[in-house]
Amino acid sequence: MKMKTMMAAACALAALSAAADAPRSVVSLSGKGWLCDGDEVCIPHTWNDVDGADGSPEGDAPPERGMSIAAESYVRKAARYSRPLPDPTPGRRQFVRFEGVSRVAEVYVNGKFAGRHAGAFTAFAFEVTRLLQPSDNVMEVIVDNRWNPDVAPLSADYTLFGGIYRDVEWIETPQVCIDPVTDGACGVEVDTKADGSVHARIRVLGGPDEERDFKIENPELWSPENPKLYEETFRIASGDEVKVRFGFRTVEFREDGFYLNGVRRRLRGVNRHQDAGLCGWAAKREDEERDFALIAEVGADAVRLAHYPQSGHVYDICDEKGILVWSEVPATNWLTDSPEFRSNLVAQAREMVAQRRNHPCVFAWSVFNEIYNDVPPERAEEGWMERMLAEVRDAMKAADPTRPVVAASDRPAKRALNDVPEQLAFNAYPGWYGDTTMEEDFSNWFEASGRKILGIAEYGAGGNPFEHLDPLPDGRLDPGGPIHPEEIQVKLHAADYRAIASDGRIWGAFIWAMFDFAADARREGGKNGINDKGLVTRDRAVKKDVFYFYKANWSKEPVLHVCSQRAEETANAVCTVVGFCNGGPVTLVVNGEAVGTKEPDEVKVVTWSDVPLREGENEIVLKTDGGLCARRRIFRTRP
Repeated sequence: MKMKTMMAAACALAALSAAADAPRSVVSLSGKGWLCDGDEVCIPHTWNDVDGADGSPEGDAPPERGMSIAAESYVRKAARYSRPLPDPTPGRRQFVRFEGVSRVAEVYVNGKFAGRHAGAFTAFAFEVTRLLQPSDNVMEVIVDNRWNPDVAPLSADYTLFGGIYRDVEWIETPQVCIDPVTDGACGVEVDTKADGSVHARIRVLGGPDEERDFKIENPELWSPENPKLYEETFRIASGDEVKVRFGFRTVEFREDGFYLNGVRRRLRGVNRHQDAGLCGWAAKREDEERDFALIAEVGADAVRLAHYPQSGHVYDICDEKGILVWSEVPATNWLTDSPEFRSNLVAQAREMVAQRRNHPCVFAWSVFNEIYNDVPPERAEEGWMERMLAEVRDAMKAADPTRPVVAASDRPAKRALNDVPEQLAFNAYPGWYGDTTMEEDFSNWFEASGRKILGIAEYGAGGNPFEHLDPLPDGRLDPGGPIHPEEIQVKLHAADYRAIASDGRIWGAFIWAMFDFAADARREGGKNGINDKGLVTRDRAVKKDVFYFYKANWSKEPVLHVCSQRAEETANAVCTVVGFCNGGPVTLVVNGEAVGTKEPDEVKVVTWSDVPLREGENEIVLKTDGGLCARRRIFRTRP
C-alpha cells in the first residue's frame, strides 16, 4: 500500500513537472462571463455604443480644445468590470493580457493590485502569479474614459469610447519564458533584409535574453501585389515558444518619392477609424475583416490608421492583403507641457512600435497629427512642443531604426514643428473648409516646408447619400450646415484627385475617410454625432457615389457607375448626369433615346449637363461597348 502511494505521488510530481515545462497556453477571456457595474456584458464591450454617436444636445458646445473626444454629451466615467479567472496550474507563471482598454485601466486580482495602464490603443499585460490562489480567483478592472490631461490624446474630432473594447487573454508559461509583459509585445523582435537574412532578439523572463540569426534562401518580397508571409517558431530551453509572422521587403523615401522594394510607388490610401458602426469600438474580427474587404475592393494599397494604433488583427489583415500601413501615435491637436504627459506619450509610442514592428505592412510610424498649440508670448521656454515630439520621434527610431517617421500637419507656417518628422504630409480640405484649390494648397505647402516631396494625409468632403442637390451652387456650402449633398462630395473629390494625380511630387494621398464614424460633438449634414466624410456609411450599408469614383480609378475590375441614384424625385425640367467608367467610351440613353457618347476624362468621369426630363418616370442609362450598364430612375413632378 505504501509503495502504491509513493508511486502515485511520483506520478503526480512527474505530471506537475511536465505541465510546468510545457509550452505556453493561451486562453481567451473574451465573450461572456463578465460584469460591468453589475450588468452582464460580452467582451469586446463599450458603454458608448449608442450615446457616443447621437450628437451633442442643441446648444451644448464641446469643451475648448476638446472637440468630440472630450465632449460631455456621452458617458464619461470609471466603470468596474469583473470576471472569474481559470485555476492556475502549479509550477507555471500566469499573465493577463489586454489588447485594448479605453483609456485608463487598473487591474486587481483577488482584491490585490496587479498594474495600471494609461492609453486606449496599445496592448498591455501583467503577471498575476503571486496574486492567485488555487481556485476561485476573481479579476476586477477599473476602466476610466474621462478626459485626463496626462494621457494622450487630449483633443480630436472623434468619440472616445470607453470600455474593455478589444480581446483579453489568460497566458500560462514555464518559469523561464519569453516575455509577454514588456511594452505589451510578444517578446520577439524580428528584423529582416531583402536577401533573406533574419535577426531575432528574444526577451526572456527568468533567464538571459537570446539572439538568433538565420537565412531564408531566395525569399519572395512582400508587396501589395504579392503579400508573401513567412512564419517561424522561436523556442527557448524551457520549452516556451512564440510563433512570429514576418516578411521581406524594403521601404524608403528618396528625393523623388516613396520606394517599396526599390521601386517608386505613389500610395493610394484611405484613412480608417476603428469605429465599426453600431458597435462603436467594440469590433469583432468579422467587423474588421469586412472593413478591409471594402478597402481592398475600392483598390486602395495603403491605409492610415488614424489617429492611433489599431488592433493586432487589423495589422494581420493588412499583412495578408498587402495593404501598406501608416501607424500613428495619438498625439493629436493639443499637448500638455508636463513630465507626466511627455512620459505617457513616449510610452504609447514605444508600445506601438514594439507591438507592431514585426508586421511587414507597416511602412512608417507617425509622430503627430495637426498640432494646434500656440506658445503664449509671455512663455519663456518656447519650442517645448517640438522638443517633446522630437523625443517621441527618437523613441520610435531607437525602437525601430528601419522605418521612417512621418507626420500629418495642417500648419504650413510652423516650420520648426514640420521639421520634426523625417517625412511630412498635410491635411487639406480645399472647397470644403476653405476657398482654395488643391493646386494652391500644393504651392503653399512646398514653399513653406522647403520639401521636395510631400504626402497628403487627409483630403475630402462630407456627403450624406440621402441628401441631394442639382444643380450645385457656384459657391461653397457651409460644412457645419444641415445639408451635405452627395453631389458636393463627388465634385470636390474629383477636383482634388485631378490635382493629386497630375503632381509627381506627391508620394501618397489618403482619403478622409473610408467610413463615416462617430464624432459626438458634430451637428451637421442631416445626422448628428457623425463625421460623414466616409466613402461608405457608418453602418456599412451604403457605398456612396464617391466610393465608385475611386474604384473606377484604382481597381482592376471593370467599373461603370451612374451617380445620384438615390435622388429619385425632382421638380426640375433638366438634370445633370455624372458617371464613372474605366472601360472605354460611355453612351447616355434617356428614356430609350441615345443622347451621345463621351470618353471618360483623366480621372474616369463623364458628365452631361442639362439633360431634359419628361414629366413622370424617367430612365437614365449609361452603357459601354463592352457590355457594362448602369441605370438611374428619376421622377419629375409637376411644377
